[in-house]
Amino acid sequence: MSDTMAEVSERVTVRIPQEILEKLRQIQISEGHPTISDTIREGLEKYAELKMTPSHIRKIVVDLSRQDNKQLEALVEEGSSVSVDDAIRSAVREYVRSKYENKDTPQETDSTIT
Repeated sequence: MSDTMAEVSERVTVRIPQEILEKLRQIQISEGHPTISDTIREGLEKYAELKMTPSHIRKIVVDLSRQDNKQLEALVEEGSSVSVDDAIRSAVREYVRSKYENKDTPQETDSTIT
């Protein structure tokens, strides 16, 4: 642990059910965190970020297939977007815009003269 972290952090003891601890260990392994504490710390940081957003912003968690995520990452790598989050925001804006445009456009209806 770095001296900086020791100066600005506080130790907190928490009891965690075994089932959750096993999930955290799986995350630790898959993410390559050196310790379970690092895994928990990152999870708490993400939780705080999710809960402490400005009032004019609402964070939404979206589950994507690995294929969709890889395609989004490819768009970022080729420079089409600055981040996966940015690509998703752009896609949502475009979707909403197109829905509102279609709402204002009269829809053709099948009318039959009898």
